[in-house]
Amino acid sequence: MALELEGLVIALAFLLPGFLASKLVAARTPAVGRQASAFDETLESLLRSASIHLMIAPLALVVVRFVLLRGDPVLLSRIYSEGLQAYYDARPLEVFLVLFGWLVGAFLIALLFGCRRDPIEFLFQRLVKSTGTLSEDPFYLLRQLVIERREQGQSSCQLWIQARLKNGYTYRGELSFVGYRDEDKSRELMLANVKFFPYLAQATDKLCSPPKLYDFVFIDTANCESLEVLLTDKAPS
Repeated sequence: MALELEGLVIALAFLLPGFLASKLVAARTPAVGRQASAFDETLESLLRSASIHLMIAPLALVVVRFVLLRGDPVLLSRIYSEGLQAYYDARPLEVFLVLFGWLVGAFLIALLFGCRRDPIEFLFQRLVKSTGTLSEDPFYLLRQLVIERREQGQSSCQLWIQARLKNGYTYRGELSFVGYRDEDKSRELMLANVKFFPYLAQATDKLCSPPKLYDFVFIDTANCESLEVLLTDKAPS
């Protein structure tokens, strides 16, 4: 029973950094519409965990070999002949500290990969770009364009969407949120500062009556006939 518990703890310590990195990468990555299977998610976490631990292993071995065991050639020769168990039997506390530092380092690297740049994600992106199979999220790219323009000093740059529904109604508002509906994976848009145009106004292309105003609306793209993007410095009239 003790061996089973020890094996479980070791497995969790090995897997958790990769799982954390995968969750952080998913949180900062726009939705792509396809739900990954449990097998894909597990394999991705394993791959990230393996890459993280492979980065730490050489450093840990250097520290143990040239710092901790430098003054004990007898123990070093025992490790060469008997294996790492000799090191654990001779200095269990030191082994615990090394493993604890290893685990802390693994979680720090996982945070770095998840929040900044993940080499596994970068490798996959390079591969799919080279084969032409990468599908970019257009709404995500549009919002990134607005962010870039604002960083360049165009603080009044705004992204507006005009959604013409299949029933003839039209909503125009500033894009605030994009997501997926759970039941059918169609896109859902949240528009703010919305103007609603009735059917007759669109049919005659003349404003027979002033549009109705709403603070925000949710629109399912499955109900849209078309979507028009307006990137302007002020609210469209």
